[in-house]
Formats: sequence, C-alpha cells, structure tokens
Amino acid sequence: MHARALTEQRVDGQRLLEATKSALSQDQGLLTGGEREAIERAMRSLESLLAGTDHRRIKHAADALNRATEDFAARRMDAGVKRALAGRKIGSL
Repeated sequence: MHARALTEQRVDGQRLLEATKSALSQDQGLLTGGEREAIERAMRSLESLLAGTDHRRIKHAADALNRATEDFAARRMDAGVKRALAGRKIGSL
C-alpha cells in the first residue's frame, strides 16, 4: 500500500509542478508582490521531496504549493473568463 501511495503522490506532485511552471510562464503578469517567490519556494520544497520515500511529506508539500497558488489561480481564472467573454453581448450568451 505504501508503494502505491508513494507513486500516486509522486505523479500528482510532478503534474502540479508542471502545471505551476506553465502557469507562471504564461501569466507571470498576474503575480503580486512576493507571490512568485513564495510559489517558487513551495515548488522547490516539493521538488526536493519527490525523490524521497515519504508519501505524506510529498502530499503536504503539494498541498502547500496549492495554497501558495490559490490567489494566482483565481486571477488566472478571472482573466480567462474575461478573455472568453470579450466582445460578447449578454443576449448572445
């Protein structure tokens, strides 16, 4: 059971890292203040744990990265909705 949990957490952690890196490169203009540093710190923590064998620590690091990116993700979602609705009239929706 431990091996399966470890593999799942590693895969989930790697996906999260890749998605976060992509988001940072695409929408870096949406970051505020020290947000990028906090996100990168959480990413480094997760990256360092992925090679380890403690699936709980990997999960906690992934959760920390998710928390660090919550506001950024919300701003990205808002920007995406604005782009999708740009130039449309209420009646056409």
